[in-house]
Amino acid sequence: MENLQKIMVVIDANEDYSNAPDGLPIELRKALQLVQDKGQTELKLISVGYERYLSYSFRSIGYDYTKLRQEYLTRLKDAMGQMVEKLSADGYNISCEVGWAHPRYEAIVKMALEFGADLLIQHCRAFAKLKNLHLTHESWNLVKHCPIPLLLVKDENWFEPFRVMVAVDPVHSHNKPLQLDHKLITAADTFARNMGGACHVIHAYAETARPFAPAGQIKEEHEAAFKELMSDFDIPAEQCHLIDADPVDAIHSFEKTIGADVVVMGAISRSRFSEALVGSTAEAVLDYVKIDILIIKPNQS
Repeated sequence: MENLQKIMVVIDANEDYSNAPDGLPIELRKALQLVQDKGQTELKLISVGYERYLSYSFRSIGYDYTKLRQEYLTRLKDAMGQMVEKLSADGYNISCEVGWAHPRYEAIVKMALEFGADLLIQHCRAFAKLKNLHLTHESWNLVKHCPIPLLLVKDENWFEPFRVMVAVDPVHSHNKPLQLDHKLITAADTFARNMGGACHVIHAYAETARPFAPAGQIKEEHEAAFKELMSDFDIPAEQCHLIDADPVDAIHSFEKTIGADVVVMGAISRSRFSEALVGSTAEAVLDYVKIDILIIKPNQS
């Protein structure tokens, strides 16, 4: 995350972006804001299509499904090609590629790895009729399986001053890897600096959840651990927040308090069934937080 040299953006080329500013989807507009050097930073747009009636397993008589599938993919690439042409003329180092796969997330991860992406960006495509912005099945699978930093974006624009919020657990109360907090803060601070904004670090603990501990003991332990963690970083004290609250509630409320644009979270497995679990706090936050989410995993640099 320190040097974004290669950014991959997942585009839903079936969507109509004619009413969007500059005719670009918001996930691409946000990717452009992360570009520090138009000539050096490589942008790659990908669109992975799949229609069951065009699959090899679908049986019908009288149609050349290989030809229809190719026409379908050509339409996807042409839609992205218009974006590439426009941005290339503006000096961006940008290309595009289409794929065909089911499930789509497997192809997305494969293409990101082949490209050597430093960051993968995808729109959440939330279920609009629900009050909360629940992640789609595909977004959840990217959280679980994507081995590189993943930015899930919503429909809100980023505002000035830009603010990033990162949630940490310096006491490792949920068996978090020792270096994960450092990775999260480094990623969040780099993100904020690149955008000319501020990074806010929060550590939430719930003293009332431990009623048999001596008064003040829980706070003292968490305060000491948080102070030791933050001593490794040059982040102003007023941007470091120790909160006596449930971590999930703290994240939900504090994003509104500071007007955060992005929350940085760690996703870790709790058991050998790594494909099923990403961490209790992350699971509770990911599906409901209304701002963009940057997911970092322990093995990511």
